[in-house]
Amino acid sequence: MKTAYNKVWRDLVRNKGRTLLVVLSIAVGVMAVGMIMASNTLMTRQLAVSNAAANPSHGRISLNGVIDEDTLFNLENLPGVVAADGRLGTGIQWKIGPEGAWEDGNLRALTDYENQKFDYIELRQGIWPSRDGVIVAYNQLEGFGVPGLGETLFLQINDRTRAYQVVGIYRDPNVLVPPFEENPTFYITKDLFRDITGFDRFGQVRITTPAYSEAAVQAAADQIDRTLNRLGIEVSFVDPTDPADHWAQSIMDGVGLILAIMAVASLGLSTFLIVNTMNALMMQQVPQIGMMKTVGGLSRQITLIYLTGVAVYGLLALLVAVPTGAIAGDALTRWMLTFINVPPGPFELVQRSLVIQIVTGLLAPLLAGLYPVLRGVAIPVARAISSYGLGQGHYGARLIDRIVSRLRGLPRLATLALRNTFRRPVRVAMMQITLIVAGAVFMMVLTTQQSFNFTIDRIFEGFGFDVLLIFEQQQRIEEIESLARAHPDVAVAEMWIFDGGLATNPSDPSLGTLEVELRGVPRDTRLFTPQLVAGRNLDPMDGHAVLFNQKLAAELGLGLGDTVVLEFNGFEDSNWTIVGLILDLGANAGQRSVYVHREVLNIELNQSGRARVLEIQGWADNLDLHKSIEESLTAEFEAEGMGVSYSITSLENKELANAQFSVLTTILLIMTVVIAAVGGIGLSGTLSINVIERTREIGVMRAVGASSTDIGRIFMGEGLFLGVISWALAIPLSALAGERFVLALGEIIDFPFEYMYSSRSVLIWLGIVVVLSLAASWLPSRRATRISVRESLAYE
Repeated sequence: MKTAYNKVWRDLVRNKGRTLLVVLSIAVGVMAVGMIMASNTLMTRQLAVSNAAANPSHGRISLNGVIDEDTLFNLENLPGVVAADGRLGTGIQWKIGPEGAWEDGNLRALTDYENQKFDYIELRQGIWPSRDGVIVAYNQLEGFGVPGLGETLFLQINDRTRAYQVVGIYRDPNVLVPPFEENPTFYITKDLFRDITGFDRFGQVRITTPAYSEAAVQAAADQIDRTLNRLGIEVSFVDPTDPADHWAQSIMDGVGLILAIMAVASLGLSTFLIVNTMNALMMQQVPQIGMMKTVGGLSRQITLIYLTGVAVYGLLALLVAVPTGAIAGDALTRWMLTFINVPPGPFELVQRSLVIQIVTGLLAPLLAGLYPVLRGVAIPVARAISSYGLGQGHYGARLIDRIVSRLRGLPRLATLALRNTFRRPVRVAMMQITLIVAGAVFMMVLTTQQSFNFTIDRIFEGFGFDVLLIFEQQQRIEEIESLARAHPDVAVAEMWIFDGGLATNPSDPSLGTLEVELRGVPRDTRLFTPQLVAGRNLDPMDGHAVLFNQKLAAELGLGLGDTVVLEFNGFEDSNWTIVGLILDLGANAGQRSVYVHREVLNIELNQSGRARVLEIQGWADNLDLHKSIEESLTAEFEAEGMGVSYSITSLENKELANAQFSVLTTILLIMTVVIAAVGGIGLSGTLSINVIERTREIGVMRAVGASSTDIGRIFMGEGLFLGVISWALAIPLSALAGERFVLALGEIIDFPFEYMYSSRSVLIWLGIVVVLSLAASWLPSRRATRISVRESLAYE
């Protein structure tokens, strides 16, 4: 057997380039599987660890009034309530120095930092907030340019400006990084919060129960509701939150599933190179197989020799794939955890990932190489000794050969390259699958980005505003609209109502009650043109008519013409008729927004002629113009004593949404690069095999005067032809599969995609595949140019 294994070693070493390409192809696929499996395992583990460390509350109960600290603590004595707590919060303006520009921010306070009951925030550096000190989030220092420990920042609240020292750095599991967080969040003491804002009461209560269940949380909320009714306060909404589930777990599970599918696909595609390589090797060594059989070699012995070579490919690939997969998986996990504010764990080799890599790294190549080996070993001795290989045939016998042979007018070298491209159609087809899939996936990812942008644009076109201002207090509609329209850059100004409420399906109360975001639209609106999915828009003559988000309607089992019960923060329930279903994200509403006439809603709220939200459309679609309108009107309203608590432009809002989605696009493109790498290696491997098989042909061309440049161009041309063909075939595949991919991803991340194919991706991938093809062809063509006439004549 020593002689047999010497042969295995000789085959591997003699063709180092081929061995390297096969090993790299397997290694990339196995590495991708290991990376994603390790990342998914580490993600799930760290989400669970982080969630448990924060001791999450069991439910958040919104009130239609406010309660003081004593009342809050008394709720802990109620049956079914273990602990109750609340947090104070408001919007502020902040800046770094006296001459700095004011920025929007959030200000929060806890009742007791040293003895937190649940939903812990963690002090990482410094001390807890003091009388003149604030603490800032560790993950917002760089993104927002927030001052660090020991530095000073200025806060402006209720027209009062004061300097505060940063005394601590904290981590709050619910405070994210840009672009997922719009403004920085600062924590101060409860007493300081009361002094500078004038209030210290709570409109939301967080609770824990003896053992979590939705029923237990609801029962505790009912107890709280009965108790607070004596104070004229009611529970308006109950949000149970399972402490065992991190809020990002479902999203990460969905993304992880997509990445796992792509990783397995990359491994499967890499096995095609094994099939191609073993087919070529068996064809090349048909005479050797015949000789081994002649001297008494058994088929199973010869099969074992060649499968041993395949196993060596797998073992060498594992030496590369295991460490790189572990490192890449750890890096991917840390990068993704950063965005959801979860601390990563220490580096480790994930046992499950390691086992999967070893099994796939050994089994996949053996399965891929089994058929070519068995087919080669089964060749009869007489046929083998006659040097008539496996399926060699003659050029011109196939239809594609005859079609190519009829082409006229092409340069001689281009004709040779094109004819050689289809010399081994099965081998070419297997290699093409890899490049076609890589191209299709790339175009689908860019189509997903295009669909997202298209959907966002349509939604914001429906909103119609360029600038949005929210006032601290209710304002007289006529007065605000008159002041805004007097601005020379304002084309349209409308006052809207933004409020909260509850929605119930009266015909099926078992579906529960959902919290909704109410939008009061002027009857004569010139801005609001929603993207209708079904039905019609609001009519000026409508009374209790409502537009419902399509997802919200589906959750409540409602459709066109159905009646829905809406409750407006303590006011009496009222019946409304759904006249339209719309495509809408809602401003921070999580697809929970409903639209009614402002005038009808004002009657329900008993606040006729008043609103808090100003929506403005400028004369031009220009960010600088919109910012100018925002700043000048905010200053004007502030000067009139009409405080503005929040403002944003639609272009900024879209940029924020695009930045958030680009994180997911980047993750998908990482896997696309892996698949493209497999495709490039497969192309290079195919051309390398072609060079080996055509050694004598290259010698003949050299003998009749072909230069090294000519020979190099032939093989470079073959690679380019193969790349362009894969590009052409990937286009229809991406178009057919793209819509399903986009809609499936929308279900996972809870986004209402409208499909829009990216024609730009077609041109981008063409450029990439041309560069990839030329790069993959360089080494084989260089090898071809170095084959001498003497070497070709000595070739076996």
